[in-house]
Amino acid sequence: MRKIKICLAAVICTLCFTGCHAQIETDMIGPEMPSATSNETAGDKLSEFMIDFVPNRIDLTEYQSQYRNEISEIKETSYDTISFQDCEVMPLEGIEKVGVYRLYSVDMGVDESIEIIENWLKEIGREDIDLETELRDASGQYERNESREYPYDYQAVYDYYPEFDSGHGFFVNTNQCYIQMGSDGIYSMSDGSITDFLGLDSLAAMDALGVNEEIVVDRGSISEKSDTVWELADGEMTVGDAARVVKDYFEAGTPRQNPPGISVDIPEVEVFALEDKYGYAFRVRRVYYGVPFAYAATGIRTYYSTDYEIMEDIKTAYIINHDTIAAFTGYVDAEQLEGLIEEQTEIMSLKDAVSLLNSFFAANMKLEVRKVGLVYCTYVDATGNQIAYPCWQFEGMNTTNAQMMRVYVNVLSGDVYYYSYVEG
Repeated sequence: MRKIKICLAAVICTLCFTGCHAQIETDMIGPEMPSATSNETAGDKLSEFMIDFVPNRIDLTEYQSQYRNEISEIKETSYDTISFQDCEVMPLEGIEKVGVYRLYSVDMGVDESIEIIENWLKEIGREDIDLETELRDASGQYERNESREYPYDYQAVYDYYPEFDSGHGFFVNTNQCYIQMGSDGIYSMSDGSITDFLGLDSLAAMDALGVNEEIVVDRGSISEKSDTVWELADGEMTVGDAARVVKDYFEAGTPRQNPPGISVDIPEVEVFALEDKYGYAFRVRRVYYGVPFAYAATGIRTYYSTDYEIMEDIKTAYIINHDTIAAFTGYVDAEQLEGLIEEQTEIMSLKDAVSLLNSFFAANMKLEVRKVGLVYCTYVDATGNQIAYPCWQFEGMNTTNAQMMRVYVNVLSGDVYYYSYVEG
């Protein structure tokens, strides 16, 4: 599992981009947490939003019947810049329409944030945590005192309560447990069970960041590993049963309810050693009316344009017993979606997208595609707007330089977004 350099601070600011060479940080670092989108702007559509539709789109319902035949044809075709010989193709069944959506947050209130944290502490049996001392603010609303050690270099919430503008960024991080609030709910937490099982005296946030789950003994897709059984801290459990615990947990809300149409999918698992037992680390992503959101792991990205960035769903959840999630860090499913155009029943076919890419890439490049499917790709424009577009996602390796790449072709406009990356 991924190595994480420890520099203690608030994890809420770890998923960040740094310009053209963007890096999704995995360190617990100390910059101010970016402020959330206010609910005052939630109803304001992008007034100038327009999309130029590509011609010759195909009806989704009709297309599903020929999708598999088209895949076979693509795999047998020799392209100048793309190959599909060992490509995994995602299913398309049940998808009737797609749209374009602005993603936004309804900011976390101060009292709401405190109440969520108090209720969560009761749920995990940690009511004895002294919030007057341990509840801290990482939002940047008040300056840190860098003369103190983490987490006490962050200001105590009750020293300034109720003067805060919002409660996102409030956190507790002790050896017993850890929680941090995002704009839409709980962004990261550990109930302390992994740290306790290992007998560690470190802060429980290390569980949520994967620091204590580094020895990976198996990995794969849920479809491949669902019936695999491993001995967890409290007995044997299949990967499939544990994945259902994760799915149910996030679909119930953390604790805000998810928007209508949002469900949760668990595409991949890693099995990690836990002394003489094992635990599961699951990748988590959203699905919106049958179309999954693109997901990724943390790592270093290199963009080839300064006009946009891509923000996939990044969340990992850890299971070490049968009852509940032990820890997680990542996006919050309760993020809101606002439609920007009338939903569409016609898309660019995969075959047409492949032909477009074959012409788009330079002749000295060869993309060996390992996975392809229809997803929502969250495009972040130069002004910070987050827009989810339906896209064909191509994931693979540029064999000319051995770099991994993700390429997205907008199925409505034909626009191409792409970057190379190194997972870390």
